[in-house]
Amino acid sequence: MERQDISPETAQHLRNAESKGENVVRVILTADNHLSAYSPKLAQRKLAERRKRLGLAFKQVVDMAIQRSAHLFIHAGDLFDNVDPRNRERDFVAEQLMRLRSAGIHIFAVSGNHDTPRQKTEQGGFAPQSIYHQLDAMHYFSSSDVLEPVQVDVAGIRLALAGLSYHPGVAPGGDPLDHVELIDPDKISTHADLGILILHTAIEGHAFPGEMETLVRRSSLSKWKDFRVVLAGHIHAYERFAVGKMDVVVCGATERMEFGQSEDKSGFVYLELTRNGLHSTEHIPIKSQPRHVVRIRSTELWPLQPGEKDSSPDNVLLHAPSDSPSNNEISRISLTKQITRQLEPYCTEDAMVRLILEGPITREQYHMLDLRGIWLYGQQRAFSFEVDESRLLLRNDLLQEHIERGERIAPRDMLESLFLERLEHADDPALRTLLIKTRQRVLDRYDELAGRETNR
Repeated sequence: MERQDISPETAQHLRNAESKGENVVRVILTADNHLSAYSPKLAQRKLAERRKRLGLAFKQVVDMAIQRSAHLFIHAGDLFDNVDPRNRERDFVAEQLMRLRSAGIHIFAVSGNHDTPRQKTEQGGFAPQSIYHQLDAMHYFSSSDVLEPVQVDVAGIRLALAGLSYHPGVAPGGDPLDHVELIDPDKISTHADLGILILHTAIEGHAFPGEMETLVRRSSLSKWKDFRVVLAGHIHAYERFAVGKMDVVVCGATERMEFGQSEDKSGFVYLELTRNGLHSTEHIPIKSQPRHVVRIRSTELWPLQPGEKDSSPDNVLLHAPSDSPSNNEISRISLTKQITRQLEPYCTEDAMVRLILEGPITREQYHMLDLRGIWLYGQQRAFSFEVDESRLLLRNDLLQEHIERGERIAPRDMLESLFLERLEHADDPALRTLLIKTRQRVLDRYDELAGRETNR
């Protein structure tokens, strides 16, 4: 009889394997749950809601492992978002591990780049997973340099499992497998029916685009011939591919942790293994918190006149006279409405929204942007809202002797430049002192608010 909680695809896989007389090992693979994540841009109430969502995603993985009677629950790193998670998340994980162990499920884990200490002075060099290992709640492969296989017999199949936690000492571009040593005096990996290798790293052919980070080369992976199945975390997108006779499965993250990630990529993986290797995989999606990026170019806000070029320095906001305060104020209100109209469809109660302003802009135009008003509009309507001005291109007279036309200028640099300009024209010593103090306070506050949510 088919179980009600098994998908038709999974049931068919099991029937096919059983019809061939094959034993099947059922595995749940997850990684990159980032529990206890902190975002400086979220208020305490919103941060608590965000953390609760991350926890519920992990609980869905545990629920599915129990529902499908998994033999193995494998975690491929970044269970936590940092090496010192809050006690609330530590307790929550202990509860979930207890549920898995009560269901007779074997648990194996490595730590990732977020929850592996960078040095011995950080949390004594211990990852938060260590305590669960000491209490026999999971088998945690703590080493980044040594593979020590563990034998597990399930479903009539002898398995050899080994894992490597993230290696913080490998330089960007380096291969974390280069200097790994296998310690296997009992020949567990040699005598096993199937070897499984657990990693938390990018693998050649499936990495963050344009990122300079550690990377396992396919050639180095293929040297470990006793491990025919490689299960990996770190990259926040599901993928399955082959490296020679090895099958590689990257499970992806259980929640969207950055803007730009596709909504349907969040989830975990259900696998079936036989003596011959990976029999089947099923990516199980988890509905993630909506994230939207809204891009508005300066040329949409200040349309160019026929024949006018982007580099023209005399564009005026909505072509209103720059010496007319009333017109400027009207234009400022119209401009804000124009931007908020584009934001309105995306600023829902559950959504995280990022507004990107980009393109050429004059100093006068920049002053006409009611950035605080726009920010308040988004904050009042969306779960979270931020404005990214770093892609605006300064194109008029601000410190022109030091800035090439069209050079990108970050908001902090613009603040610095404005203060320097005011200082040049301040003859009163008291005013200069006030400007210097104000400058430092404004820049310090900007730096405090400039933090972004952790992504990878």
